[in-house]
Amino acid sequence: MKISRAMRNEISAADVYEMSTTERFQEKKCQDAGALSWDVTVERRSDDTAVVKTKRKLPTVGFPSLLRKFVPSGVTSTETIAWGPASPDGSRVGRLSVDFHGAPASLKGTISIMAEGATASTVRVEAEFKAHVPLVGGKIEGIAAPIIIGVIDAEEATGKAWAAGAR
Repeated sequence: MKISRAMRNEISAADVYEMSTTERFQEKKCQDAGALSWDVTVERRSDDTAVVKTKRKLPTVGFPSLLRKFVPSGVTSTETIAWGPASPDGSRVGRLSVDFHGAPASLKGTISIMAEGATASTVRVEAEFKAHVPLVGGKIEGIAAPIIIGVIDAEEATGKAWAAGAR
């Protein structure tokens, strides 16, 4: 199932990248999304790239029963974003991969930070969510997609608050 989301920011593309590649921001987005636990690593490289790994456990309270069958005690995922170098305007693209531990599902795609002048930007997530379950995979994808979008929306709210100084 295709997951597509755009998040507008009133800060530059370079500032969004700087925010997104800090452990404190990654931890805050986990907390704001309701994660029960998390572990974050940020590897900044000398070639103006970075790899951000965020492992988190989300509760399944409120999940439909079909999803709770596959992840009864919570869903643990590891999100990896491998950021490429910046273009002259600060825009950049990262490879996005989310692995769901113990669940037959994955999310793969890109996350782009697009400059909109010197003081604004848009982050766009374009990914494919796949549930690797015979016969009911499509149904699981349809049920899980709004939950994934909710996590992305929580990250957008965290980013807006962070940019406004609430860290």
